[in-house]
Amino acid sequence: MNLETLRALLVDRELGELAPDIAELLDAYVEAVPTARAEADAMARTVSTARETVRRFPYLATPPGKTVESQVKPIVNWLVPWLARAAALVVIAAFAGWFGYSAGHTAGPAERAQTAGNTGAGTAVTRVADGRFKGLWTQYQVAYDSRRGAFIVVE
Repeated sequence: MNLETLRALLVDRELGELAPDIAELLDAYVEAVPTARAEADAMARTVSTARETVRRFPYLATPPGKTVESQVKPIVNWLVPWLARAAALVVIAAFAGWFGYSAGHTAGPAERAQTAGNTGAGTAVTRVADGRFKGLWTQYQVAYDSRRGAFIVVE
């Protein structure tokens, strides 16, 4: 008999799970082979130590009707919340970019009147000072001032 089979049978005998006729055959084998006797003694000590430990510390053993939850989580369960967060971040960044772009390209009535007046070749550029906050994204335009003979920046 190999050592692995002997150990499995000894554990079953110590836990009372062997049929009586198989237990008698195992006892006869243990009596006949000295290495099997040493292995049986070691297995008996191991099982008795485990029983004493469980009696002393009952919270170490799980109740028979209760199942233990696995501590290992599949990668899908771990990855899905992070992908949802990343998608939400991309949506927020896209919305912020679109909002900034549209705020920079929409001109109010004063800006439209100012640029409409600058279409003539000899017209001087005048700046409308209304004191409004135009936002974080301001659009600048370059116009030629014929009186000064230079280019100027117009908001």
